Amino acid sequence: MPAETEHYLLIKLNEFEKSEIFLENSFSLPSLASWMETNTKYLSYLIKKHKNTDFNSYINALRIDFVIEMLKAHPQWRQYKISALAAMSGFSSHSQFTAVFKTHTGLSPSIFIKHLSKE
Repeated sequence: MPAETEHYLLIKLNEFEKSEIFLENSFSLPSLASWMETNTKYLSYLIKKHKNTDFNSYINALRIDFVIEMLKAHPQWRQYKISALAAMSGFSSHSQFTAVFKTHTGLSPSIFIKHLSKE
């Protein structure tokens, strides 16, 4: 990949991270490639090289970070059911959300929320 293309795609990837497009349940590698006007090979390479992960882990991390920010900034989010948080953040199931959340933070969503509520 030419250096100027890589630079342009990194700018687009930063724009993507600031959007909330990744919250769409059916979001995929081809969806992001299309949005960034590139191909899936370049995009996979870019994510692996600059984010040190694969596409699914990258999207899941963005989603979990979004939920964490919302839980911190909006205490009313702490009252939502875990399945609602999962759906609002683009996960297709409660169990997938819980597993990814625990991997990302080391805590289950409910324990994380309890700790936040004590602060």
